[in-house]
Amino acid sequence: MAKDKRNNNKLSDVRRSLGTKTFVITMALTMGIGVTVLIFGFLLYVLGVTHEYMVNTWNQANAEAAVISQTHYQRLCNRVMTIYDSIPDEEKGDGTSEEYIDEYEGIRESYEFQSVLKAMKSLQNRNGPLNAFMVAIDLKNNRMIYIVDADQKEDSTCKPGTWDEYPTEELEPLVYGRKRTFLDRQQGVKSGIQAVFTNRPEYGLRCTAASTMYSIGDYTILVCVDEKLKPMVEASKLFLVEYIALLIVVTLLASYIGMRRMKAALVDPIDKLATAAVEYGDDENKKDGVRHFADLDIHTGDEIERLAVTLRDMETDVADYMNDLTTATAEKERLVTELALAAKIQMSVLPVVFPPFPDRTEFDLYASMEPAKGVGGDFYDMLMIDDDHLAVEIADVSGKGVPAALFMMISKIMLSDTIRDSLSPAEVLEEVNNRICEKNEEEMFVTVWLGILEISTGRLTTASAGHEYPVLVHADGRAEVIHDKHGFVIGGMEGMKYKDHVIQLEKGDSIFEYTDGVTEATSAADELYGMDRMVSALNSADAGSTPWELMKSVRDDIDEFIGDAEQFDDLTMLCLRYNGANGKGKKNK
Repeated sequence: MAKDKRNNNKLSDVRRSLGTKTFVITMALTMGIGVTVLIFGFLLYVLGVTHEYMVNTWNQANAEAAVISQTHYQRLCNRVMTIYDSIPDEEKGDGTSEEYIDEYEGIRESYEFQSVLKAMKSLQNRNGPLNAFMVAIDLKNNRMIYIVDADQKEDSTCKPGTWDEYPTEELEPLVYGRKRTFLDRQQGVKSGIQAVFTNRPEYGLRCTAASTMYSIGDYTILVCVDEKLKPMVEASKLFLVEYIALLIVVTLLASYIGMRRMKAALVDPIDKLATAAVEYGDDENKKDGVRHFADLDIHTGDEIERLAVTLRDMETDVADYMNDLTTATAEKERLVTELALAAKIQMSVLPVVFPPFPDRTEFDLYASMEPAKGVGGDFYDMLMIDDDHLAVEIADVSGKGVPAALFMMISKIMLSDTIRDSLSPAEVLEEVNNRICEKNEEEMFVTVWLGILEISTGRLTTASAGHEYPVLVHADGRAEVIHDKHGFVIGGMEGMKYKDHVIQLEKGDSIFEYTDGVTEATSAADELYGMDRMVSALNSADAGSTPWELMKSVRDDIDEFIGDAEQFDDLTMLCLRYNGANGKGKKNK
């Protein structure tokens, strides 16, 4: 009962969470689209409006220039600039001192000044809130020198001769014109508009346009028109406020509608499926015919309905499966038990007690086998043929699992029986190969390395049926791969011949043999361990190491190399150290 409540609480949380997420996602998408449209729309709006301001202001400046050109403006400009040039720079100050302004006394009362001022005021009065003025531009010193200002009053700061410093990027467009833009070409403007936007604390944000009259030396005489942009800014703010308010309303409305539709199309059907799944999960009698998904009324016509049909079919299949599961489980348990017994029997036929011949001090011997699966196909063996001859063998059966284990036991028995009849490893392999080939209908095979040690002399006679090369570890610890003659695998073809190979062991020498599970151990990066790493591991062991210590050095190196990777093949090693005819060596741990 407690489990049902926990599940129902979790289900309720998920339902509320999904509805909330739907609302939030819909709102975020709508808001994102709205903000994107707002940004692009506002940019286009500002771009278009500012361009219109520039064009209109520039046209007014040209109109002013056309009217002023009919006056005595050149005489006025020449008088002002003559006085300006006659005053040293150190006496000009900031262009607004009384001493400096007094130098231009009489200019404002002159006929030329009054005629130009009258023309400017007349046009300005007809064109609304525009400010017209005439200036000289000194690009060398980045100065704008005032000549006539249509709004000039007694306290005006733009009296004849006064000047302001402006950055080059604001003055050059007035003199040379801006680079033509896409909007210029669209509206048929054929040359660069002489206009710029400025935002100075004393004047505020404004658009200034100019029309070139003529040049005096280094000065360019311009007729300029200012238009304040405050109305445009106020209109833009109002536009933003109205749009944002509309965006919020539309976003909330779209989110609510989207949430309602999503609940009907998605949340409610999923809720039914989840509830049925909880009830199905609590039903411990799934094979008794009770159905939880069959009666669900879900007809969404999309993937959710497809899921409901799939769950209904799954429920039926699971019920059928549960009816068969008891029988299958019992059968599997029987197979597992039998496999474990087979593994136990297999390991029981391998020598696992070391030293295997505790009374013999002339040699030391150790071996191990780790199957990749429950039972394996590798094996090793060792037996005393007589008082002066020791036989050791290691083999690797093709395949894995139970078939390989059965073939391994047959091969081991045949090898053991045949070794007792001959002191030639090659003859033993020939005999065993012929016997196995007689009834090898499954065409399995085994690689074998067989060595017979003459204890009194250290003479080790070996033969190989396609097995790995042995490694001779000298008494000084140096490891050397012995490239003996390989014959064909046992069980591959009847009548095969094998050759003996003699290795003379000196006191303290060890012979190390292994199966391909050692050299083909694979790391997580799918890299093979290889013979070179194995030989390096043997070389890293101390001189005079016991067979157990040599094998441990290799095993530890393999474990470090493969890490957490799975073992794919049986891993078998055998090591024999010769202590001399009467010698006693270091014993295995």
